[in-house]
Amino acid sequence: MKIHFDRTTNVRAPAIRALLCSMLVAFSVSPVIADNIQQTKTLSLNEAMQQTLAQHPALQVFPIRQQQLEAQKKTANLKPAYVVGAEIENFAGTRELSGIKSLETTVTLSSVVELGDKRLSRVELVEQQSDVVRVDRKIKALDLLGQVTRQFIKVLNSQERVKLAETGLELAQTTLTEVNKRVGAAVAAEADLGRAEASVNQAELILAAEKRQLEANKVVLANLWGSYQPNFETATGSLFAFSEAMSFEALFNQAQQNPQLERFAAETRVRDAQVRLARTQQVADLTWSVGIRRDEGLNDSALVAGVSMPLFSRQRAQADIESALAARNEVSYRRQDMLLQLHAQLYRAYSGREQAIASISKLQQQIIPKLTKSLEQTQTGYQRGLYSYLEFLTVRQDLLGARRSVIEAATAALLYQTEIEQLTAEPLTAAE
Repeated sequence: MKIHFDRTTNVRAPAIRALLCSMLVAFSVSPVIADNIQQTKTLSLNEAMQQTLAQHPALQVFPIRQQQLEAQKKTANLKPAYVVGAEIENFAGTRELSGIKSLETTVTLSSVVELGDKRLSRVELVEQQSDVVRVDRKIKALDLLGQVTRQFIKVLNSQERVKLAETGLELAQTTLTEVNKRVGAAVAAEADLGRAEASVNQAELILAAEKRQLEANKVVLANLWGSYQPNFETATGSLFAFSEAMSFEALFNQAQQNPQLERFAAETRVRDAQVRLARTQQVADLTWSVGIRRDEGLNDSALVAGVSMPLFSRQRAQADIESALAARNEVSYRRQDMLLQLHAQLYRAYSGREQAIASISKLQQQIIPKLTKSLEQTQTGYQRGLYSYLEFLTVRQDLLGARRSVIEAATAALLYQTEIEQLTAEPLTAAE
């Protein structure tokens, strides 16, 4: 008996490259109701990513945040308001000041002259905060792409496990046929027939369980773009196609452009803007006022004017400046900590992928061919009475176990690859 292993072209890398390049463009796509999407027979990773970026609710909050910041920017760019005031003196008193015969009325217009570029500093701070929101949106999109890819791989894994379960059922049924022949010829024990029938029943249970798991993984994948039911039948792609990765050093250099680290740069610019805004408070603002005073006792009017400026502004602003400087310095240390964590995480993923691919190669090139040949020989030998049912069953289970190990190792390799691509925000290789 010969067992054939199908392979298809790996479609992950082109999909990831396209999505990473067009990630920000996808945010402009209007959200739609996912359950109204037309049912399709196949789904590629690229299509799954596009639907998720266009429809996931978590990405719809970022335009709202930008709108909030635009409103704050308008407020920050406003000049100090004009204030109209009125003051009445010397009325409702006694004797000479009784009634309104000595009334003095003053009407003034006042405002503040901001010094030290305070208005520009406020606007700059809001603009830097807007840049942080932009980076946060990129981080969230990259995280969602990772989630989609991992779930897509799980669907591919389940599809392969269903195929393996079908093969297992086919082998169990073939074995039952052989056992039936030998029991009918009175050259095998009756107990072997019961075991072979039970083996078929177990294979049927395994196949049913794998199909249920496949449907569950498809539902979880569809949930990522807001659909309660999958709008596809089959995920297209392969677990068994890998290409040579770049060196770890090259990948780590790419990882230093990760949006997580980019966010620290954006946050540093925000902190710098806060420092500059705090320093503007060292320069006191000038308050001015002009007005008209009416004296009823003299029956005359006169202009009044005044200016004022608070004292010791430099000393009062020092605490805010020191606080802003401390916050900025903290960002630098947090970035260093993140870089160390990223290095460790990337190395684990890189090593794990290499080990998984080595295991796949060993299984596919050496172990599975030998077990396949052994199964063919054992089946022939069993037919001739050279091997027992137990020996026939053992080789069959060994082959199925090896094939299951290939599926799990390939899944692990692709999951590690997804983690690497998420950390570097780039496809694993430049020329896949």
